[in-house]
Amino acid sequence: MPRRKAIFFLSRLGPDTTVNDITNFPAPLNLKFLQCHRLKTKYQSYASFHIDVYENDLKQLLDATVWPEGCLIAEFYGKLRNDQISQEVIPRSDSNHPSSLVLSTNTDSK
Repeated sequence: MPRRKAIFFLSRLGPDTTVNDITNFPAPLNLKFLQCHRLKTKYQSYASFHIDVYENDLKQLLDATVWPEGCLIAEFYGKLRNDQISQEVIPRSDSNHPSSLVLSTNTDSK
């Protein structure tokens, strides 16, 4: 039986955050599957991502202590369109060392 996936939106990270940073960051969580796309954003002051994981790993992914304070993680609604993608998927690294994610410090509310 195929495993069901859950899809999430991750945002409010520093503008230099890459797909590779995201795929390596939750390595200590031992997620069975993680697929990530960087999304185009309205402003260049932050980075946003589309993340797929197996439903069994939701509890680990949604643990607030894992992510930098102030980031946003929520369900992704709708279908991911090619025109929304800024950076293609990079396969998850086998590294056991998490990358350090940086939050966006720009608080413009444009």
